[in-house]
Amino acid sequence: MSVSRDISGLFKWFGGAPESYQEMPRDDIRFADEPAQFVEPVRSPVAPDTTPPLPPLCNLAAMPAPSNAGEGASDVWSAQGLQGRLARLRGEATPQPSAAVPSRIVAVVSAKGGVGKTTLSANFAVALQRQGHSVLAFDLDPQNALQHHFKLTQAMTSGLAESSLRDWRERCVSSESGVLLLPYGDVSEEQRLQFEQQLIDEPDYLARRLAAMHLPSASVVMLDTPPGPSVYLRQALSVATDVLVVTLTDAASYTALSKIEGLIKTYAQARQQAPDVSFLINQVDESRQLSREIKQIYQELLGTQILGTVSQDEAISHALACNCNALEYAPDGVGSQDILGCSRVLQRRFAATLQAV
Repeated sequence: MSVSRDISGLFKWFGGAPESYQEMPRDDIRFADEPAQFVEPVRSPVAPDTTPPLPPLCNLAAMPAPSNAGEGASDVWSAQGLQGRLARLRGEATPQPSAAVPSRIVAVVSAKGGVGKTTLSANFAVALQRQGHSVLAFDLDPQNALQHHFKLTQAMTSGLAESSLRDWRERCVSSESGVLLLPYGDVSEEQRLQFEQQLIDEPDYLARRLAAMHLPSASVVMLDTPPGPSVYLRQALSVATDVLVVTLTDAASYTALSKIEGLIKTYAQARQQAPDVSFLINQVDESRQLSREIKQIYQELLGTQILGTVSQDEAISHALACNCNALEYAPDGVGSQDILGCSRVLQRRFAATLQAV
């Protein structure tokens, strides 16, 4: 079939006449593989734009610092700078950055009861307060006895053991010595069991509560714990930077010492950095041969881990009867002087630890 017959058939199909067919010149047809020639468009004259240019949206480099910005003008434009200016507009205190110096958390522990652990917790708190620290004493012992070593500015019945207590700062009470105290609280047996179950279910409970308090720089937290193994001891050793083991110069305390060492190792083993452990020998009676000999054995076995010794002094017991601490009751007594000396050693260990970090 020829091309002309094909075209004639198409015309008849569409109802046209084949005689009207005309051949298009092939020179006017461009194929896809041929490059197109660029034709310069004809530009018509346009009137110049007289609208002034808009300023840049945000040229931080060209923005001058406020005249009252003070030092560190670049910080004015930070989130912290915004908080400070909002606080000044509202008449509030300017929020301060968190302190670079970490707080010290001292867990006072013992393998057995009756060694004077709570008494020393209170007296060390007062001694460190006198040395310039902001001290908070927390009672983690259900006996709730730590408060009896302080002259409080108000009576306390509630404390940290109340599960409904959201902010521990609400229950801290000041003492005449300047130490802030958070008692365990006067709770029922049911409340105590509920609190202990919460400590079991939430291993980081104490860590979260302490972090929420936003402690001031160079502050010291004294944690008084019950003797022997307990959920309170586990919580305390999970956050403590320092552990102070209180022991006596008698056979029962000597044989129990390995037990508390094992508890410290067990409860603190999950931590990246182990706490510094020191030993305090309490109620030393130099007139008794056994007391002198056991003290010597401690010194041979523990060496520099011994923080010091506190002599047997009736004034320390009498102070509790007067609802105060030994440093207030008998500041010149041998027991008070021993406590002050040991607290200075503890403070030097704080400083040595910070320098080593």
